[in-house]
Amino acid sequence: MKRRLLLGGLMLALVLLVLPVVAAQDSKAVWDLTENLKFTDLGFNVLYPSGWIYTATDSAGVFFASDKDDLTAATDGDNTTLGKDSTIQLVATKLEGLKDAVGDDPSLEKLADFLVQSRGITEQEQRVEIPVLSRRTLSILGEDEAKQGWIITVWRQGDFAVGAFLTSPSYKETIRVAYSWGQMMASITPNDALTLSDNTIDLPLSSAEINYPESWYPDPDHNNIVYELKTDLKNKTNEGSLVLTAEQTLADLKLKDDATLDDVVAANISSLTLKEPVRQEEFILLGQPAVTIRGTDGSGQYVLLAQTLIDGTVLQIAAFAKDEDTINTLEPTFLAMLQSLHSTKVS
Repeated sequence: MKRRLLLGGLMLALVLLVLPVVAAQDSKAVWDLTENLKFTDLGFNVLYPSGWIYTATDSAGVFFASDKDDLTAATDGDNTTLGKDSTIQLVATKLEGLKDAVGDDPSLEKLADFLVQSRGITEQEQRVEIPVLSRRTLSILGEDEAKQGWIITVWRQGDFAVGAFLTSPSYKETIRVAYSWGQMMASITPNDALTLSDNTIDLPLSSAEINYPESWYPDPDHNNIVYELKTDLKNKTNEGSLVLTAEQTLADLKLKDDATLDDVVAANISSLTLKEPVRQEEFILLGQPAVTIRGTDGSGQYVLLAQTLIDGTVLQIAAFAKDEDTINTLEPTFLAMLQSLHSTKVS
């Protein structure tokens, strides 16, 4: 299926973070998310409402609706044909295909502005950042000239811009289903990830822990490393993949006390001697802005490194492999690990 972008909260705590204004008004689930659809080209699976149907189009992505009439109204190309219930569109395009509208390497804010303008939406709430696949997204609530209610959730994923759109008969209905929308966005999980074990790597300075694959081998001498292969654990080699975590001070990275996350990213690129091109993506880890970088290091290994800055502590979660193809295979599991990252603070 081709999915191109048209021109123009999982846990309760996450859902409340997703849409705090809306959740305070109506924090009830109105959908049972029992159906699932796998997007092979985007590498993820999403849950959608029980009993709903969907259709994949050649140029506008995948549409979901509660019945055939609403699905027809959503896909007939006529903006004056409105559904009687909410409908959903999930669509993506190569960023290259949007450069005439948003320029090269657009920010998430610029993509959101473009979508709001192209759909003729008047925003009603403050934009909200949430993690989808641990990536940073922006969620927008508003209504269009036909008084339809909208939620747009947009994020960047590799070379793609991905948009999830909810359209309702009224803004009041949008508010009613917004909590379930947050649950649907939070249900997105990576395809082909290894099953994670109940065992965790402890991150004491960040008051957090992260799960790792159940078939992997933790290093008893270094509790921040897990190996894919038992022989690598025995020989302290890296024939397979490995994941390691690190918690450092800014001083450890030779940075000043007022250093920013951008400074941390630059320091890590330098210390790993990553070769250009280095790809960077915005993430959210433990509720904090994060950046994931990937590229070949000075020793010829391929590195995928997520990093964030929490109260002066630099938290880093890295995967190392012999080449990019191996990292690409590991990436779904790496994303699942990032989604498992959770606080151990007692409230």
